[in-house]
Amino acid sequence: MRDKHDQLFNKKFIAVTFTLLLMTLCCLSIAAYLRAKSGSGMYAFLSWDMFLAWVPLLISSLMAYVSGRMSARHRLIGVALKGVFGLVWLFFLPNAAYLFTEMLHTFRYFTVQPGNPFWYSMDFWYSLSLTFGVAITGLLLSTCSIMQIQQVLHKFIHRLVCWIIVGGILLLSSLGVYIGRFNRWNSWDIVSRPGQIVMDLLNDFKAEDGILLEFVTLLFVVQGFLYVMISLLNFQSKELSR
Repeated sequence: MRDKHDQLFNKKFIAVTFTLLLMTLCCLSIAAYLRAKSGSGMYAFLSWDMFLAWVPLLISSLMAYVSGRMSARHRLIGVALKGVFGLVWLFFLPNAAYLFTEMLHTFRYFTVQPGNPFWYSMDFWYSLSLTFGVAITGLLLSTCSIMQIQQVLHKFIHRLVCWIIVGGILLLSSLGVYIGRFNRWNSWDIVSRPGQIVMDLLNDFKAEDGILLEFVTLLFVVQGFLYVMISLLNFQSKELSR
């Protein structure tokens, strides 16, 4: 029998997933409205980007399901499956936090005109709300997915080691976002063209005006604060439910 905390977590997970899905649909609806009003293809790329952002959560949910249902006699099969799924999950994880960088598109479709500031236009505020909502959705999808993986790891690894692993995952995720945003590589390119990706990173690291270290550090801090904050809120709710 599952304990009440597992049941509470499942109810929370369903509620959070539904809310994130609603946020996704709202963002896509605003993007569709802006395209229809402007008669252009603005934000058409968001549909694919937001789909990819959901992939890590789908994979981690499958891993959590397999971990909870696998019997002791099938332990080796379970470990192998989780290893394969975990590797695929890690490749796709940056697609969620990548949505944070979509905020740059807020100013892509607006130009400063003397006597007619673009911030007096409601279209700008729709655009700003859209990109902000997309960024929050991506960061939350990433956080929820990593929390699921951490919960799976807790069954086999000490809590402190789990937090160290989570830190490493957040760092790799931040690096992956940089690779996607600035070097324009996709998740599957890690398998097909790993050498070129490494060369691009080395060149960016050596460049005098490169932003590799600063960008990765900044995004790591942003993700880290959000992850710790949600973990503390989750811990507090469990304490109150006792």
